[in-house]
Amino acid sequence: MGEHIESWWAGLPLDRVVRLHGSSVRELAESVDPLPAGAPAVVFFALPAAHTRGVRDLVDDVVSALERAAVETTALWLPESDLFRGTSTLDGDARGVAVRRLAAESSHFGPYLERLTSAAATGVSPNADGIPLETRASGSASLVAAAYGKHCAALVLVVGTSYDPSVVATASEWLCARAGIGVWISGDDVSAVDRFPSVRVTAAALPIGVSTVVDRFRPLSYPPIVGHPHPGSEPEKILCRALDNQPWATGREHNRAVRLGSLSSPFTVDVLWRTERVVVEIDGDEHRAATKFGADRMRDNQLQTEGFIVLRFTNSQVIDDHEHVVATVGAALARRRSKGTTVER
Repeated sequence: MGEHIESWWAGLPLDRVVRLHGSSVRELAESVDPLPAGAPAVVFFALPAAHTRGVRDLVDDVVSALERAAVETTALWLPESDLFRGTSTLDGDARGVAVRRLAAESSHFGPYLERLTSAAATGVSPNADGIPLETRASGSASLVAAAYGKHCAALVLVVGTSYDPSVVATASEWLCARAGIGVWISGDDVSAVDRFPSVRVTAAALPIGVSTVVDRFRPLSYPPIVGHPHPGSEPEKILCRALDNQPWATGREHNRAVRLGSLSSPFTVDVLWRTERVVVEIDGDEHRAATKFGADRMRDNQLQTEGFIVLRFTNSQVIDDHEHVVATVGAALARRRSKGTTVER
């Protein structure tokens, strides 16, 4: 999608709840991949199918999901966290020093930051005991925004027919007022939540077979952060760590947008060596569908026509045998470099 099409993201309100119409949720998700420069940090939350859940249940679900996103992105809002990933007393003390410094330099609540960084190090859910729900909501949302280098976040709340519209409306108002985020309601049953004004958005039509972040991650989805493996994708993080150990893997870019022509829309690839024109894609189960498989082949053909090598691996290949994946990538890069097949663009 061109930048002129995506500029409307920056104009949506962050201080009140609105309903979005004119584009599907998947089209909205694709339009923020990559995230437009003027947009807030946009996250999507798909309400689970439950007819009897109340306002507090819905809010709890959203806040818990935002906390998981904050934990997943810890290395981006607290870069020092990569230096003390262990669970020893020394690691805990080091985390505490970094967290207290961040809290002193910002409006973040120090004890809550410590809970989140501890969860990131241990791999368990954060302990929310004694932390007010409002603090958790505003704190996790602001940390997700910080991971993108943004000052604010917006939540696209995806509603279906299984929720009472009044529950959705009340929960949305609470999240907007107490978490300090824009709440934009979308989905198949958005018209039923008629308490709020409706805003028309114009995301570009989605080609058949394209897989978006809302297809890959549920219930909370968020676009990749340029230059880093997707925090919610374990295969991407495994491959990144494996490549970090290879001196020949320098010069790579994670989740970078590629534009193949001045009139074409940019799209994001998982790993890119721009000079050597080598692309690595990691495919989840959604890529097995016939439409997605066909879309992948079409995009691969476009890249290959422009001189790129495209290497595709499944999630399970990366998780179970990343040594073979790394060796394959290394061999492709070596061939390109030995033949002088490098182009600056």
